[in-house]
Amino acid sequence: MKHLVGQTHNGVQVYAQLIGSPAGENIARQPQLLTLAKEMFAKVTLRGPKVDLEYDMARPVGYSFIVKTSETDTIFYARLLKDDMFTRFVKNGKPQATRYITVALLRDSDNNYELSDIRLGRLMPPRPGSASETADSKDYWSSHALVLDTQPLQLKTVTKTCPY
Repeated sequence: MKHLVGQTHNGVQVYAQLIGSPAGENIARQPQLLTLAKEMFAKVTLRGPKVDLEYDMARPVGYSFIVKTSETDTIFYARLLKDDMFTRFVKNGKPQATRYITVALLRDSDNNYELSDIRLGRLMPPRPGSASETADSKDYWSSHALVLDTQPLQLKTVTKTCPY
């Protein structure tokens, strides 16, 4: 089911699949993302078949759960429920206030954009081991982690040994 999120400065419509997509899952957890995205899209011009965009909302908009880690942090790796890749976690970490919203978009055959992912926080490289891994992925994820909160983990995958 397509949900119209907004229209860009150059008149292109942006929609999201609210069921079964990473964007839909994040919106379900943080409904304010729709309002923030609509505001952002009205100010940006989108071009190209694939767009990864970090946008400064110029005010605090929430908290990012991806944080920079240090040598003193307790780090572990695990797979999230229904995920086949390992994620780096930090115990007792604190989400950081952010003024950024990050989106991933794909242009469709009608020249509109589908919002494939949306979250609060800065743009980051894909996790190591993913199909879209970049040269920066391992370096970034060796110094950043997801704050352990209420995420459902595959308990048998929890390890302190880096899997990548």
